[in-house]
Amino acid sequence: MNWKTIAAAATQDTLDDLEQTLWDAGAVSVTVEDGGENPLFEPGPGETPVWEQVVVTGLFEEDVDLVQVRDQLALHDFTFLFVDELGDRVWEREWLSRFEPMQFGSRLWVCPTGQDVPDRHAVVMHLDPGLAFGTGTHPTTRLCLEWLDQNIKSGLTVVDYGCGSGILGIAALLLGAREVTGVDLDPQALTATLSNAERNGVEDRLKVFLPGDAPRVAVDVLVANILARPLIDLAGYLQDLIVPGGAIALSGIMESQKDWVADAYQSIDFQEARIEDGWVCLQGIKSE
Repeated sequence: MNWKTIAAAATQDTLDDLEQTLWDAGAVSVTVEDGGENPLFEPGPGETPVWEQVVVTGLFEEDVDLVQVRDQLALHDFTFLFVDELGDRVWEREWLSRFEPMQFGSRLWVCPTGQDVPDRHAVVMHLDPGLAFGTGTHPTTRLCLEWLDQNIKSGLTVVDYGCGSGILGIAALLLGAREVTGVDLDPQALTATLSNAERNGVEDRLKVFLPGDAPRVAVDVLVANILARPLIDLAGYLQDLIVPGGAIALSGIMESQKDWVADAYQSIDFQEARIEDGWVCLQGIKSE
């Protein structure tokens, strides 16, 4: 079957109405993309990211009259952008066309399911991105993955606090960690983590918990890619989870906040603060 698309512009305030108009007109799917050049920082677990200006595209079967759809958009004062006709495609995989294999450090690659990487010696994580959880494209995630690539050795135990999609914890396991504990306040994040762990064959070595249920066991490595305020609020708790001499990486921190966060971790000797696009990953060792 051939397909047709029609796109219109919306704002954060009108997005829901525009989506509903397209669904009511018979769309089989509706996608939302950035309508400008505005950066969208990685959202917290359970949050749905939306740009200030968006392009909303409805996908329709070939027998739908797009003139009528366009009239409906005009009736609701939406700005029409374009119409396109598309050949038959496997639409459940079409969105992956913008997600290519990515390398982090010397060993680690994140790769969409069904794609390959050019390095036969690579450590490969297969991951299909979800709506609210990271895939490695945000600077904070990249910095943490590069740190894990450099610091994870065989047999280490790890806590991934704020695990989201599980990308950091799964990376640690693929790089040789013995066991990972993933913690997140959103049950959907825990479900995503377990699903991605199973996809990568490491589900038997990864356990997930809501914060109130997480065990207080000391581990060799802790990575937390959340935000500055919760990192400060959790400083005492997170430090206690690391054995003396253990390693820590904290991210989700803007450059102007790095000293504020570091000062809250009195038992950590921060050896490096890696910065990318204004975001920071603090890296250190717990005092003996």
